Amino acid sequence: MKKIELLILSLLVSVVSFSQPNSIYVKTKYLADEVIKKLEFTQPYTVTDRTPVTFVEKESIKDFTGSEYAKTPWYGATAGKEFIVVEYADPNQQTEWGYLYQVYFWKDHTLPFFVNRGDGMGLNLKYNGTSQPYFRVHYATDLQIFKYPSLVEPNQELTLQYLESEWVDASDWVTVTSYEFRPDKSRGVELISRTEEPLRGNILITYKIKVIADDAWVIIEKTQDGYDLNPL
Repeated sequence: MKKIELLILSLLVSVVSFSQPNSIYVKTKYLADEVIKKLEFTQPYTVTDRTPVTFVEKESIKDFTGSEYAKTPWYGATAGKEFIVVEYADPNQQTEWGYLYQVYFWKDHTLPFFVNRGDGMGLNLKYNGTSQPYFRVHYATDLQIFKYPSLVEPNQELTLQYLESEWVDASDWVTVTSYEFRPDKSRGVELISRTEEPLRGNILITYKIKVIADDAWVIIEKTQDGYDLNPL
């Protein structure tokens, strides 16, 4: 989006309020972080966990239903529709507009719909006012090293793979390490399938899981069992 268009759009909204972070700000910050990570066009500037962030609530002061707005991220919004701007700024990174990025969210369903960059360029996200939001996914703490996606599309299927391995000690005791999906502890997900296949002397376990709700939890626990290779 051209810089002049960004300036015009900024004049068509009004600031509602600014306050310290509350629960919706926590959620928008989490989602904004994920949006920044997913977008290739954000690479010119660096955002870390220490980058200062501010939250500003705004609302549309007119209807954006006319055909002249069809190619803008505001198309379909009516007067009074509220949104939140999550702004990243860093005094050590100079930009033309004073911030690194701005991520816009419709407030009623915390839906990201637009991103500004500090050089004046913008990107209209493919989601509009009636689209489904991203779903957040959490995993068992000890499995976070696998770096599975934490932000997915509604009903997106995840493919999670683990190695079941065996280790034999000097006394011929076989220790079996595996990974088991726990439906009783998981939520917001459905198990589609579990398959096994040999892989370099181990067994590759593949889970296909569908994410069906926001704030979903996938609990796959590491298990250990054993048996005697030469029982009496």
